[in-house]
Amino acid sequence: MKAFILAAGKGQRLKPLTNDTPKPLISIKGKPLLEWNLLKLKSAGIKDVLINLHYLGDEIINYFGDGKSLDLNIQYSKEQNLLGTGGALIQGKSFLDDSPFILVSGDLWTDYPFSRLVTKDLKSKAHLVLIKDHTKLDGDFNLVDSNISAGMKNNEFTYSGISLIDPSIIPNEEPIVKELWRDILEPHVEQKQLTGEVFHGLVKNINNVIDIEQLDVAITE
Repeated sequence: MKAFILAAGKGQRLKPLTNDTPKPLISIKGKPLLEWNLLKLKSAGIKDVLINLHYLGDEIINYFGDGKSLDLNIQYSKEQNLLGTGGALIQGKSFLDDSPFILVSGDLWTDYPFSRLVTKDLKSKAHLVLIKDHTKLDGDFNLVDSNISAGMKNNEFTYSGISLIDPSIIPNEEPIVKELWRDILEPHVEQKQLTGEVFHGLVKNINNVIDIEQLDVAITE
């Protein structure tokens, strides 16, 4: 199984920390955010990783190289212009094979066990890890018999930034700006081709200095 990490964003909300450092290289407990995720993927048995890049992407390449220092095979998908989370998958599709792959947002820290996705028998087009975001009044999704439901009232859950995706869902076309949910995933909701699970552990998106400070306290590894 392969993994795809989305790491092209500009990290605007973390400026000035991201003036010279891409968000995935921001240090959390003495280790770059991206390295945490790479090591967790490795511990789940993942060897092949694709990372999409745009803002200060060469800094990430200089730090991790081909991944051999971590006993990984890392390849990169450089975006001259930001393609969005959906366009990134279209550009990177040639790296993938016909098997499901793990997709991870590069701006999160989590203790989610990726081994759960590695061993999952995917019978849908995608399987999303959902969380209950207590900072928001409403979520974006509900689960009905393990199927993702959107557009209902009183949605409980939010997408964590972690999913298992069948690459057949990615269009075979020239990459343009597209979004993961709206353009790739949402069209499959009515066919009940999106499943989900609720994770009650730690998933923290790094959006400001307070998030970093909270993680430094929360992480005991």
